[in-house]
Amino acid sequence: MIQLSGEHYIGEGDIRVCYEHSLDKSLCIKIPRPETTRAYTEKELQYFKKLSKRNKAKFNYPFYSDFHNEVETNYGLGQVFDLVRDETNGHISKTLEFYLTNDSPISDEQLETALDELRSQMITHRVFTRDLRARNICCKIKKDAAIELIIIDGIGHRDFFPFADWFHYFSKKKIDRTFTKWHFNSLEEQREFLEK
Repeated sequence: MIQLSGEHYIGEGDIRVCYEHSLDKSLCIKIPRPETTRAYTEKELQYFKKLSKRNKAKFNYPFYSDFHNEVETNYGLGQVFDLVRDETNGHISKTLEFYLTNDSPISDEQLETALDELRSQMITHRVFTRDLRARNICCKIKKDAAIELIIIDGIGHRDFFPFADWFHYFSKKKIDRTFTKWHFNSLEEQREFLEK
């Protein structure tokens, strides 16, 4: 059993509370809130099982935090995922929301380029998200000061007929709709959305 405590706490969303893995700093453990149904978690894990068959060597970079396994902890059953860290200092990467709502050393031009690359990777590899909020995207700072945007939550979709999984045309349409729904057609639009 993995022992967690307050010192491992990273943050929380509507569905789960996230902790740094106490035995491996490259991983995190997400503990579902008591009101989160097992069915919700199972559906997400099924999607990650489907993604596990993809050839990740073809990715330009790992653009989503991948699922590893489930573990028992002193806080209950948790799901283990990659933990995104900046290469410059080893600190846990901050979210895109943080950089958009605070004074940022990262230029808007860099962020726009990184968003375009994220969208391109999602379309090319047909990876979808239900919740593309800026708080669900980490901004990883590389050693050369370049950045990568990595989705850390909300991966998956609810389509009954998953045409987007099979056809590029539908994949692009679906992802373009997702970016529009979550106000990511420009950083200015996203900032206005975050201020509401």
